Amino acid sequence: MLKEWRLLNLGEVPWKRTQSIYHALALVQEELKTPNTLIIIWPNKPFVCIGLHQIIDTSIDLKNILSMNLPYIRRACGGGSVYLNNEQIFYQIICREKEYPKDMQEFYKLFLAPAVKTYRHFDIPAQFVPVNDIVADNRKISGNGAVTYNNSKVLVGNFIIDFPAQNMSKILKVPDEKFRDKIASTLEERMGSFRYFLNKIPSREEIISEYIVNFEKKLTIKLIEGELLQEEIDKIQEIENLYDTDDWLYYVEKTGRETYQQKIKSGTYFTSIIKKLPGGLINLFLHFDEDKLQDIIISGDFSLNPPFVLHEIEAGLKGIPIDYDVIRIKLGTLLDEKDVEMPGIQREELAKLIVEAYDKLKK
Repeated sequence: MLKEWRLLNLGEVPWKRTQSIYHALALVQEELKTPNTLIIIWPNKPFVCIGLHQIIDTSIDLKNILSMNLPYIRRACGGGSVYLNNEQIFYQIICREKEYPKDMQEFYKLFLAPAVKTYRHFDIPAQFVPVNDIVADNRKISGNGAVTYNNSKVLVGNFIIDFPAQNMSKILKVPDEKFRDKIASTLEERMGSFRYFLNKIPSREEIISEYIVNFEKKLTIKLIEGELLQEEIDKIQEIENLYDTDDWLYYVEKTGRETYQQKIKSGTYFTSIIKKLPGGLINLFLHFDEDKLQDIIISGDFSLNPPFVLHEIEAGLKGIPIDYDVIRIKLGTLLDEKDVEMPGIQREELAKLIVEAYDKLKK
């Protein structure tokens, strides 16, 4: 007998609900003993969504966003800033961590396979590309992220019916306005969608139906149409109330993360360094004092499990000598103690980046 999952095929919902629902259901799954769940959903209006570990002022252009009358929100998993609308169909997976691959790369590969097969069914040459992308002809056609809450693992992703390159470029923070057109053209060159690849776009119902079939086959399960429990609805409302608070929206900034870069006196420096790694963009803000790392702030569009341990990793690095091997070993100890996964980002790369920032100051 096939294992049963719950299917919540909810269609269009209030925009905030598209982010609160997977967060809430993961938090209460163990307590309520709810089944593993697949959610199909899309928002009733456009909005801007930033990653869990991003700094608002350095990630999105609030002036443009407000002029476009767009709400914005911090989501409960990593990744970058995105413009979301009803030209996308979101799939959201909540499952018990112990039942599926612990390794994040294997987890992505397993759970993105149904989306890949769905795109291929409609003659779009999709393929899975580590860490967590689905691409076709070198164009990204699905954005995906994962996170673990309590003992439940979440994967969120989307089918892109049409990609809003111009609107996406407007919501991103840029160093100068002349870069915005370049970003828009780059997005148009590197992103794909059903509209880009096909003359005739399948209906939402056709895409969803095919995806459900592929999901059942790949996971060897049976999806049963279900409903939200009242306790889940209450938790969703609690999460939405949380999302409205400054403590959530500016949680990164409220942990003391600022964006400064200057020399205070001889031997004392504040600086930053940014690098794109396979797992995402890493932005380090660093305070060096007399050849020691006095403070560090880690932000960016990467994924992290467990989600809220960055401040502990940062605290553990304070006061460490600026030596690659010392930093690498300490980072390894801290990450292993917390059983931290950063898909596509190696501890050696982080250690090297810290030392690189310091070496640039000393030249």
